[in-house]
Amino acid sequence: MTTPMPDSIFGRLRLLLVAVFAGGAIIAMGAAWVFSMTAATDAYDRLLLSAAAQIGDAIQVDQGRIVALPPDSAFETLAQSTGDRFFFAVRAPDGAVLTGYPALTVTGASPRDAGAVFGNRDFAGAPMRTVTIYRLIASPTVNGWCSVVVAQSLDARRRLVARLMLRIGAIILFVGTLGGIASLVAVRRALAPFDRIGRALAERRPQDTAPLQVDSPRETQALVAAINHALRRLHDRMSTLQSFTGVAAHQIRTPLAALSAQTELLLTDRSGAARLQRVDRLRRHIATLSRLTNQLLGQAMVSYRSERIAHQRVELIELLHQVLRDAIPESLERDLSVDFEPAETCLYVEGDRISLREALVNLVSNAVTHGARSLLRVAVLADRGKVVVSVADDGPGIDPALWESAAQPFHLPRHERDGAGLGLAIVADVARAHNGELAFARAGDDLFEIRLILPLAPIERLPS
Repeated sequence: MTTPMPDSIFGRLRLLLVAVFAGGAIIAMGAAWVFSMTAATDAYDRLLLSAAAQIGDAIQVDQGRIVALPPDSAFETLAQSTGDRFFFAVRAPDGAVLTGYPALTVTGASPRDAGAVFGNRDFAGAPMRTVTIYRLIASPTVNGWCSVVVAQSLDARRRLVARLMLRIGAIILFVGTLGGIASLVAVRRALAPFDRIGRALAERRPQDTAPLQVDSPRETQALVAAINHALRRLHDRMSTLQSFTGVAAHQIRTPLAALSAQTELLLTDRSGAARLQRVDRLRRHIATLSRLTNQLLGQAMVSYRSERIAHQRVELIELLHQVLRDAIPESLERDLSVDFEPAETCLYVEGDRISLREALVNLVSNAVTHGARSLLRVAVLADRGKVVVSVADDGPGIDPALWESAAQPFHLPRHERDGAGLGLAIVADVARAHNGELAFARAGDDLFEIRLILPLAPIERLPS
């Protein structure tokens, strides 16, 4: 079962610091133990070797035989290890014990290959540290290597290691605690700018979208800049929404008032011809209101999907075939010739299929409803990494002076027929969401042309 991580950044950093300092303390204590053992071993090995050398220096030949009388200085040296037990053995070249404990045997390399040989063994029922040295005896009567073995119990070494570990451990504990507290204080101070940013945001009124002004270090300036960027986008979106809502309310209120007035007048009409004329006006107002409502819903749908729906590859020619079938009514009050000129190959763009379809439907419907008298020409082509969807008609078009504002909601003036003024705004929004653009032009054959220009999707390479 895993331990859940704390919710706050400070809590997580605190947990991380505790883990780091605890791990560091464990590693430091391990290194201190190795250092203490090495220091204690080196110090007592020097005493052990010094005592063995003094005993070796006491070996001499007396009246043709080897004798060994350990000096008092050797025992005084060994006595510096308070509480330890000592054993020694001196052997002649033939292996005979000259003095000491016969059970303390010689181990290690031969005399010619070794200097002082240290080792560990059990002796007299306790673990011992031993040193073995050799001394060459050369006389007319005796010639050979004598050996000296000195053994020391480990109690004094262990006490020294314990004292060293206690002192080093206290230092590690003190330094670790002080470092941990200092680190937590430093982390708390480092996170203080985030608290200031949070308080500044919490104290704001809901409608306040002004840039955030807060004193912050360089490391948090990117966060403040990102928040201010989001606030600017929110301000722009709220301003657009407020403006759009106000104009939309006015646009809807007008046909609703006209419907109410025509309905009241219908009740007063006496003749059948007057009633038929009134019903026809009601039908046109209802059609206008229905078109406006659909476009408002389309505008809301495009705005929602532009920031939330992931893009995918969309084939435009097949999509335009569907749009032309759906956007052009089967029964029109006039004869309309539709000319579709698709590209020779499939053309793909990266985008949202539903939003692109909504834009193309509005582009074609706008031309059919407000432009084309008898001819509608739709073409698709690829041009320098772009896909150009061209919709041209033989209608009056838009005055070039109004081209810059034509794609703004409700800015397009109405012609002979009623228009909602949202169709081109939807197309422009979709173009911007797909890194494209909307352009106006006059074709060579005196047709008014609107172009939806989108980036061409890269060609998919098949796996080799």
